[in-house]
Amino acid sequence: MSIRFRLNALIIAVSGLGLALLMVALVLNAGPRMRAESESTMRLAAEFVETTIASLEGTHDPAARLKVLLGGLKELRHVHIYRSDEPHPRIAEEPLSGSSGSVPRWLAQLAGKSAATEVPVVVNGEDFGTLVIAPRLMDEALEIWESIMNFTLGGAILAIGAVLLMSLMTARLLRPINDVGDALMALESGQYKVEVPEGGPPEIASICRKLNRLASTLLNTVSENKRLAQRLVRVQDEERKDLARELHDEFGPYLFAVRAAVTALKAEINRGGADPQKLLAMCDTLVGHMETIQRMNRSVLQKLRPIGLEEYGLKAKLTSLLAMLRESHPRVVVKLTVDDDLPPGDETSNLTVYRLVQEGLTNALRHADATSVEVMIARGEDEALPAVVQSKALPVIHVSVADNGRGLPQEAKLSYGITGMSERVWASGGEMRLTNAEDGGVRLDAWIPIASAEARDAPTAAQAVA
Repeated sequence: MSIRFRLNALIIAVSGLGLALLMVALVLNAGPRMRAESESTMRLAAEFVETTIASLEGTHDPAARLKVLLGGLKELRHVHIYRSDEPHPRIAEEPLSGSSGSVPRWLAQLAGKSAATEVPVVVNGEDFGTLVIAPRLMDEALEIWESIMNFTLGGAILAIGAVLLMSLMTARLLRPINDVGDALMALESGQYKVEVPEGGPPEIASICRKLNRLASTLLNTVSENKRLAQRLVRVQDEERKDLARELHDEFGPYLFAVRAAVTALKAEINRGGADPQKLLAMCDTLVGHMETIQRMNRSVLQKLRPIGLEEYGLKAKLTSLLAMLRESHPRVVVKLTVDDDLPPGDETSNLTVYRLVQEGLTNALRHADATSVEVMIARGEDEALPAVVQSKALPVIHVSVADNGRGLPQEAKLSYGITGMSERVWASGGEMRLTNAEDGGVRLDAWIPIASAEARDAPTAAQAVA
């Protein structure tokens, strides 16, 4: 059942119940009311008759005047006055009809039986008989019946008016709900550029406003996902190009040199050369080329995936990374602090932390002209976590890389590596900030949620970017 139908049915039920209770109350009050009215009318009629009889004293023909009086009293409502020697009139028991229809006889019977009042007529010492004052309960019942019908008709008109008014108001108030439903159907079909007018009562307007925010968020999210997907494809293509270029430029010449050395060695053996020094020199050259190829192979593998990260742990791998950087940059002081109570991270989280430190150190040593770099890996404190990370309700690792270099220039464009790290952190549900320190230099802060054990096997966007 629709809301409009339910509201109308409720109003009709309440109105009907109210009218029924009103009619019951009027009917229950009808008997005492008719008795009170009848007794009051009888008392007034008796006083009027006694006063009239008293006024006949001293008149010339009291019998004629009494007859005229009785003729005028026949049209009285609520009472009937007649002489005791006349037949009892039945008019008091006949059903009456009014503007609201015939009065049911049971209504007059609610007042019970009312006794007639007899008033003796003695004028100038002469007895003219007795006047009987009888109540006409049907007249009282007619008035009460008309009031009941009027109340019922008025209540019914009000109820119908309330139903019509409520129906129109409900249709107007629920009109935004139809717009919300259409918007939800559009969202389901993938059309996120929807906007619902914020009309209606405050509650419905709030729903419309929240739905518009949801549609805007979905549109931005879908756009961001498309951008990330395009960037992922572009990154993969660029990595393939870099790998192909490195294989061609680095591996190619050395492989050609190895082939040339093997060919020369083979030719020398075929000629029957017996100079062992020359053969040993050719073998040494061949071994040198192979060692160079092995170093380049390890370098390529290191770029693709850090060797030993899963086997030896995050702290050991970061220590190895800093040792390698210290060898290539002996004049730069690099300090590493890793808390011992870090939450256990899965492979994706550890790889994200490692790449963040690697990219932060690379930028500090290559672009910032820094002489000191401090790296800190700690458990994220709840009171210092960004709102987007707090909503995850997961353990968090805080990564900080701070240098004393020249800082970020104004309107600086983020490098390819920093942009990739930002997207990697965002894909893991975290947040990254790159700011200028107050005392100079650049500070990189990142908060990375650690995936639960149940989610470790599920592929994530961060793994795809990695």
